[in-house]
Amino acid sequence: MKNDEVILMGYVIQDYLINENLQDVKPKNLMSLLIEKGFFNKDHRDGLPLRNVLRELYDKNLLYLIPQVSFEQKSKNRFWYFNPLQL
Repeated sequence: MKNDEVILMGYVIQDYLINENLQDVKPKNLMSLLIEKGFFNKDHRDGLPLRNVLRELYDKNLLYLIPQVSFEQKSKNRFWYFNPLQL
């Protein structure tokens, strides 16, 4: 996914989190929105497409492109979650 698409996805996520008044949202709970908006074609394995994008951004040190995302590092995995930015 290109950086400009990732930034646009961050805006879509921000709007959704604010409008729905949500906190600590898991990637699997955002997939239907992101599919509807055309970022992904389908969901499989409870948000795996979004988690793969997040892993790629993390590996490239570009996670700041989606400032709503945070993670909790476990021994093998990261647990991703999204919160709206407080502006």
